[in-house]
Amino acid sequence: MQPAIHHFDGVPFVADPYRAGTYVREDVFWRQFTITCRGEVEYREDDPIYGTFWRPCTLEIGQCGLIEQAISLIEQCYAEDRFDLSDDDEALSFRPESFTVVDRNERLVLTGEVRTPGIRWCLPVTSDQEAEQVIKEARALYDEASYEHSWDNYCTAKNLRLQARVLQGRLVDRFWRVPARKAIEQHVPS
Repeated sequence: MQPAIHHFDGVPFVADPYRAGTYVREDVFWRQFTITCRGEVEYREDDPIYGTFWRPCTLEIGQCGLIEQAISLIEQCYAEDRFDLSDDDEALSFRPESFTVVDRNERLVLTGEVRTPGIRWCLPVTSDQEAEQVIKEARALYDEASYEHSWDNYCTAKNLRLQARVLQGRLVDRFWRVPARKAIEQHVPS
């Protein structure tokens, strides 16, 4: 879907496909969604005998104007292992865990979990009651992660926290629930 462009006083505006009867200045429209990737960066230990270690990191992947474009950009970035670590001279590699799309007001639009061989998209909740249930389930996972962490089960705790974050990826803002669900359902994996 390519939105229509209209000119008002010589300035291009896009007919916003998500808000009927609304026009957004073209340069603003094509940056309305910000895509980030949460994962871990690998670094060398100070003493090479100890090998490497991993540290949590969030990278900005890009911006776009349509949810469908965000999905395509994320899948292309993941398929091509295109993660820009040029700002970090000591980084060896990046291991992605999840992708998040937010609008210019920082409202959640879409989340995707990295699952070999691709991305598993988190279907948005359909109601506030379902959202409450997701919040309870995520809270239970965080509580369990805290318990495991207290017993020095760090890998288990880390995995439980990741599960909770992915589950929270279903908590899409009310406005974006229907467009995000529609984009996911119409998406054909590449």
